[in-house]
Amino acid sequence: MKLIVVVLMWTKDNSLVRHNILRGFPYLALLLLSAPQAQARALNPGELETILPGSVVESWQLANGSILTSNGASALDITIQGGTLNANGGQTQQINAVDGGSVNLDNVTVTGVGGFVTLSLENSSAVISGSTISGRAIGLQAVRDVDTQTGSTVNMRDSTVRGTTGGAFATAYSVLNLANSTLEGTGASSFGLTLAGGSANLSTGSKIIGGLNGVVYQRDGTDEQLSKLVLDNSSVEGKSGAAIIADIGSNPLGPLEISVLNGSTLIGGNGSILEVAGGASVDFNVANSNLSGNVVVASGSTATVSLDSNASLKGNLQNVSRLNLDNQSSFTGTFQGDAIKGSNVTLDNGSTFTGGVENVSSFALNDSTWVLTGNNQVGQLAMNNGTLDFAEGAGFYQLDVGNLSGNGTLKMATDFGGRQTDFLNVNGNATGDYRINVRATGSKPLTTEPIQLVHVGGGDAKFALINGAVDAGAFTYKLFDEGDGWFLRPDTQVSTSTRSVLAIANTAPTIIEAERTLLNTRMGDRRLNSGNGGVWTRTYGNRYSVQDSYGGGYSQTQQGVVFGADTKLADTDWLVGAMIGYSQSNLDLKYGSSGTVDSYSVGAYATKFDSQTGFYIDAVTKINRFDNHLKVTMSDGVRTEGDYDSYGLSGSLEVGKQYALNDRWFLAPFAQLNAAVVSGEHYSLDNGLEVDSQSTRSLVAKGGLYIGSEMDLGNGQKLQPRARVAMGHEFIKSNEVGVNESRFNNDTSATSVELAGGVNWALPNGVQLFAEAGSSQSKTVKQDYNVSAGISVAF
Repeated sequence: MKLIVVVLMWTKDNSLVRHNILRGFPYLALLLLSAPQAQARALNPGELETILPGSVVESWQLANGSILTSNGASALDITIQGGTLNANGGQTQQINAVDGGSVNLDNVTVTGVGGFVTLSLENSSAVISGSTISGRAIGLQAVRDVDTQTGSTVNMRDSTVRGTTGGAFATAYSVLNLANSTLEGTGASSFGLTLAGGSANLSTGSKIIGGLNGVVYQRDGTDEQLSKLVLDNSSVEGKSGAAIIADIGSNPLGPLEISVLNGSTLIGGNGSILEVAGGASVDFNVANSNLSGNVVVASGSTATVSLDSNASLKGNLQNVSRLNLDNQSSFTGTFQGDAIKGSNVTLDNGSTFTGGVENVSSFALNDSTWVLTGNNQVGQLAMNNGTLDFAEGAGFYQLDVGNLSGNGTLKMATDFGGRQTDFLNVNGNATGDYRINVRATGSKPLTTEPIQLVHVGGGDAKFALINGAVDAGAFTYKLFDEGDGWFLRPDTQVSTSTRSVLAIANTAPTIIEAERTLLNTRMGDRRLNSGNGGVWTRTYGNRYSVQDSYGGGYSQTQQGVVFGADTKLADTDWLVGAMIGYSQSNLDLKYGSSGTVDSYSVGAYATKFDSQTGFYIDAVTKINRFDNHLKVTMSDGVRTEGDYDSYGLSGSLEVGKQYALNDRWFLAPFAQLNAAVVSGEHYSLDNGLEVDSQSTRSLVAKGGLYIGSEMDLGNGQKLQPRARVAMGHEFIKSNEVGVNESRFNNDTSATSVELAGGVNWALPNGVQLFAEAGSSQSKTVKQDYNVSAGISVAF
């Protein structure tokens, strides 16, 4: 009669998935199978045997030092007592290894047709590759003799283990190492893996699946070791229960360790990824993985949750003693701390907490952000370059703090009309320096009453608005310290939105001026081509720096092109022509705001030059369409936009006389009058700012002098270098723009000085090249540069 050791685990209700071994009894029971096996083969110590596909199908018993090699053969149950099984292909029934037995399975199917465990290892080891193990109750167990501290070891790759009660079971000192393998409990109330003091390391897409719970922690019963679970790019799923359950009581060696790493996932059918009860303690560590689900800790138990390396968790944490977020990790949900002892939350290195807290005694924000989603209360709030973000929602939130220390940023929203606001209430002391970023608006405030943002019970904390003010409609609010708090009060400084709409309303006259100047230079070409008509084109670029009365000014860069054609009027000295043009102006409005103006123009011109007297007259009229687009960065950094179209009508008249100083040099004084009007428009920005722009007008008188030389280069070529100096004055002082029913005046009236130089090069066959550069200056508008070049062909 042969003694066969089969390892069983029993509970009071005879079900493994109730998670508790009988208290006071060891987890091991011996089932004595006393009946001799039919067709059984026994290998003596040191004996070697090889079976092949044609071998008799029978049971095997391997003594110490014996080796059974199966190459594609089939076998019944196999008992190993210190021997070795090497199976390559084929199939067997259940396998039981004890006393240092060794099991090596490669592409083998193991099916348990009798007994409780399909593959049982007691103080033994197994190397499993490409194999399938399945049975009635437990697929695999790695256990130890209760009188030893040896345990069993399993190294498994590309394999699957299934059991109706549970996938696998491991006791103290035993280790399961899985790569691309699956442990699965197939019954409705089954577990995927039970750890009773054992450890499991899963990698390379391994899976643990339980019909009820995924991983279940139990007690060893005789030698309580700390179970460890490491998931590396692997997953655990409890189909109708929790992903992981720890309900084993306290352990003097410390908390259970659970590590979820590198893209691993946890799925709980009941919404829980971890449940801790019965006085157990767990350290739950997540790195570089994204989890969804709840962590539920029963009263009397403890758990710490740590997220690192871009890890994320969406769910609720109930009765957790500590939450740590590090290295850009994130938590979204509600953190409920220990109601008796209180709990701690710490965020480091760009991490984000989005949600609410309960029973939190201390909250630390180190280069990280807390996004509040409701009213909250904490005992101590320590900020080291942290951010409190009172997130935009249906209402406004209040944070009550016992004591505040450090430095950081508060992002808050305020209803300037209803005087409702997010609110920081520090009941105790507040120390440190803090910046407040209040959400800006373009809508007009309905009241001018102060609005309190912060209350402090004591301390020397300082608060200041980012950018010194917050945009509220056409104007701004500023922050003031008044006793026990900090208040917003309206100010006369205009908002960034107002500065931007005033700037773009002021660009049309400079655009018109740049385009008109090109026409004047075209009409000067006739002095080298005897007044013949032709076709021509000019391309140009310029930059303006504009000072205004409402803060900082702006710069305007323009690029464009003009095409035209003209002809002599009958037998007169008059030359008439028409042109079309396009330009784009880009506005740098500072503080992150910008604008663009696309100008489309069509115009007509006439010029007369009397070669006998040197007298000339130039006349220009032009119509423009301006497509205006604004992108405004408000005081809180939020972008707002607006678009509108406007139309312009302009005209210019210049008279002058050219005097010949000698055969080469000439002098030409001139006088010029320019007028323009641009239509107003009512429009709004998407932040609620309402703009009512009146017509923009310009009237400039200019006088100056050309001096140049005309050189005959021979071969039909002429060169005419020249310089221009002029002085002009803008007479219009009132160009009003309405912003939220407030009136503002764009006054750019000033005297300017202009300098320019250029050259015309006349080639044979009526071809002429042109280039010019210049600048101008006044106290309001400075033209940093103006460059242009072109070509004309005379008929």
